[in-house]
Amino acid sequence: MDLAITRAQKDAVLGAKHLPDVLKRVLDQAKAQGSDFVIHMTYEEATALNELCSWNVHTDAAGTVTAESKPFDDLVRAIMTHPDY
Repeated sequence: MDLAITRAQKDAVLGAKHLPDVLKRVLDQAKAQGSDFVIHMTYEEATALNELCSWNVHTDAAGTVTAESKPFDDLVRAIMTHPDY
């Protein structure tokens, strides 16, 4: 599956704790598309990215996603709604 991601999303994932080598390779191979990127992933890699991002989504007391975790939340939504996932 090909997934368009922003620089903020790429940077957030690359800065995540416990980033698996397989996901680092996927992000390192991202193709620039303007100021954003396109990553190519297998289903298994997309699942791993979805899980990593899910672990990094945090909310405040009102249940609103925090600004720091918004890139992760946006990636979870993009993966879950991608037609190839």
